Amino acid sequence: MIFAVLPVKNPQNAKQRLNGFLPAAHRETLARLLYQQTVAALCQAAGIDRVAVITSDSAIAGHARSLGALVFEESEQASHSASADAACRRAIEFGATTVLLVPIDVPLVTPDDFARLASAARPGVIVVPSADGTGTNALARTPPDVIASRFGPGSFHAHLDQARSKGVPAEVLRLPGLMFDIDTPEDVAELLVRAPDSPIATFLRSACESK
Repeated sequence: MIFAVLPVKNPQNAKQRLNGFLPAAHRETLARLLYQQTVAALCQAAGIDRVAVITSDSAIAGHARSLGALVFEESEQASHSASADAACRRAIEFGATTVLLVPIDVPLVTPDDFARLASAARPGVIVVPSADGTGTNALARTPPDVIASRFGPGSFHAHLDQARSKGVPAEVLRLPGLMFDIDTPEDVAELLVRAPDSPIATFLRSACESK
C-alpha cells in the first residue's frame, strides 16, 4: 500500500527565506496556496492509495480531512525530518508498505509527477533531487522506515549515502515538476517566467505589486 505523506509546518512560520521580499501575511498565504495545490495533485494522482498530512495547523488539518486525507496531528514541528519520520511510523500502523515523502512548495508539480514517483517505487529508496542537485524534493521509501529522513542542506547526498551505508538499493529520479521549489526571490522570478498564468504565479505577481 502506497501512502503519500505531506508534512506541513505552521504556515505562519513558512517561507522564511522570503522574509524581506514578502511580508509575513503574504508568506503565510503563499504557504497555504502551495499546500492546497500540492495536496490536490496528490489526491488526483494514480497509484497512491492514501494521502496523509502531518501538521499542527487546524485549518490545514480541516482542509485535508475534507479531501479524505488522513491527518496526523502534532503539537509542534521540531523539524521537517522529525515530522516526516513520525508520519511514516503512523503510516505503517495504517498498513503502508511504501511512503512517498513530498514537500508543499513545488508549484509546477502535476498529478502525473506523483503518479510517476509512485510507479517507480520498489524496495529501497528513490530520491528526487532539488533543481540545484543538493537538496531532496521527494523521497520514496520501501518499507517506509528503510532509512531516516535527513532533509535540509546537502540532503540529496545524505539520503543516498545513508542508503548505501545500510546496503539499501537507492536510485535517483529526476521529475522536473518536483525539482523546482519556491524558496528565494530568484525562484519567484523564475516561476513568473515559466508559468505566468498559474494560480501561484498570479498570487505572487499581485503580492509583489502591492508591496
